[in-house]
Amino acid sequence: MRALKKILKRIFITIILIPAICFGIFAYSIYVEPNLLSVKNIEINNSSNIKNEDTIKIAQISDIHLGEYYAIDKLEKLVNKVNSQNADIIVFTGDLFDNVSKFEDTSKVAPILKKLNANIGKYAIYGNHDYGGGAKNIYKNVMEDSGFKILVNEQANVKLDSGKTMSILGLDDALLGNPDVEKTARNIKGSNYNLLLLHEPDLSDKFVSYNIDLILAGHSHGGQVKIPFLGEIVTPPLAEKYKDGLYNLNTKRNTQLYVNSGIGNTKVPFRFMNVPEVSIFEIKA
Repeated sequence: MRALKKILKRIFITIILIPAICFGIFAYSIYVEPNLLSVKNIEINNSSNIKNEDTIKIAQISDIHLGEYYAIDKLEKLVNKVNSQNADIIVFTGDLFDNVSKFEDTSKVAPILKKLNANIGKYAIYGNHDYGGGAKNIYKNVMEDSGFKILVNEQANVKLDSGKTMSILGLDDALLGNPDVEKTARNIKGSNYNLLLLHEPDLSDKFVSYNIDLILAGHSHGGQVKIPFLGEIVTPPLAEKYKDGLYNLNTKRNTQLYVNSGIGNTKVPFRFMNVPEVSIFEIKA
């Protein structure tokens, strides 16, 4: 009788319990986690060029991938979440669309993104999906109509309360654009607080000799799917060294890099152990 019970137990585990768990994970990764939205707060205090009166809040969003796996109606939720943080600066680090040639609601995007409120300004760079499929001009028009300044191998300067300057630099996409590191960095001043926006995080190593304080990147999706104890299984090209989260780079400036895990999905509808995020940085003295 005991032997029969053991056999029945094994049959139950093999035929019913394990498949049920697998199905639950499968369903969660498609229908639950991609629809969640977390706020990650990161305090940055690595520069003497920020004074006490200059404490500034930056919101980073990245890799929305509007399309098959991220519908236009989710944008309102994202905008509301970002606006609730009362950011001084909002930055978008690329990949607004997944495949723009298959996306029929481009005219609806700018009126929603225009509602993003920043006390100082909104800045964006190109991602590879913002070039692919004929997206370049569509992306440019949408972001500019939304009030974003697109930085392509250039910088914008922001005057802080103390009289100090924050420089925001943006590198063009490395996969489908024309990135120019020297052009992007040529006007860097050591006396400024220098923020660099990249799409592909592994490009950070090309800037270690420059006076950069903080680098914000995306592209990796944090691997999109993580396996317990193993982490990311696959990350895209140029997101293989720096995959997600905060990194301290070995520079004289004590440069920090943050890789945002993104909002949407690409290629597959799954997200697991990798909740979509809005990153909030409080830059302090």
